[in-house]
Formats: sequence, C-alpha cells, structure tokens
Amino acid sequence: MVDRKEKMIRLAIKEDFETILDMSAEFWLHTQFDEPFEREHTLAMVELAHSQGLLAVVDVDGPVGFCAAVKAYTMGSSQAWAATELAWWLNPECRGGKHGVALLQFMEKLVQEQKIKYWTMVAMESSMPEVIGKMYEKMGYVRSETSYTKVFDYGSDNIGGSGSGISGI
Repeated sequence: MVDRKEKMIRLAIKEDFETILDMSAEFWLHTQFDEPFEREHTLAMVELAHSQGLLAVVDVDGPVGFCAAVKAYTMGSSQAWAATELAWWLNPECRGGKHGVALLQFMEKLVQEQKIKYWTMVAMESSMPEVIGKMYEKMGYVRSETSYTKVFDYGSDNIGGSGSGISGI
C-alpha cells in the first residue's frame, strides 16, 4: 500500500514520460476505444500537454498518477482559452484517498495561472461516473454537456480501428 502522506503533486518532467506512457497504456484499457494503444502517438500527446504546461503527476517515490490536458481558443472566439482533460489516472493502489482531488486541484491552479477560462473534466461511463460526478460537483463543477458516441465500422479500410463498438458502457 502506498503511504498516502508522502505524496507530491508536481508538473511532469521529461524523465516521467516513460512512466506516464505505461500508465496511459493501463488507462487505455478502461476506455471505450477498441483501437490498439499506440505508444508513439501517446508520447506525442504527452509532449503536447507538457509543452502547454498541462501535464502533472502524483509523485510517491516516482509517478503513480497523472493528468494530461490540452488547450485551445474556444471555437467561436479568440478571447477565451478552453482546456480539456485528456486523461486523469491514478494507479489502483493510490485510489480512495486524496490523491485524485489533490491532482485535480493542482491542474486547476495550472489552468488559472494560464488564465484559461473554461476547464473541462470528463467522467467516463466505464469509470464510476456517479462517484466522479459527485466529486466534481462538490468541487464546484457544473454539468454542462453530455456526450454520446456513435462508432462507425469501415471494415478493413477503417484507419481508426475495427469500430466494433463501445465496451464497458
């Protein structure tokens, strides 16, 4: 069991990337996507989040969790930045304490320091959405959208994968 008192939330550094990629591979198994995990593509996304100052880790003698996000101007205006979480992961042995909340609070500080106006967190249907939703609401988040996913199957020509459907929902 991880000693919950010896945690530190910090910006990720390049030396953390391999561990973040390992955690990302585990995270991928819990998503609805049926495409194979692509380590090189994930590295590019980790590098993007890092370059935008939106990649943080929970460090307990090394990274045991991370949050990655990206930012862009809103679709209709260049006067406000919006950022969206891409992945928020804690190794299973680190869940149930304050690590997740501390990581989210750290990300909120990063967002505020960058003057990002709109910050969006996701609750996957395959990952305790009721529990996560209650935690978000307790922290001041307001449910603003609900996403629905339709998967199209393009057979062997599908560059996005087999499209066999959403699992775990």
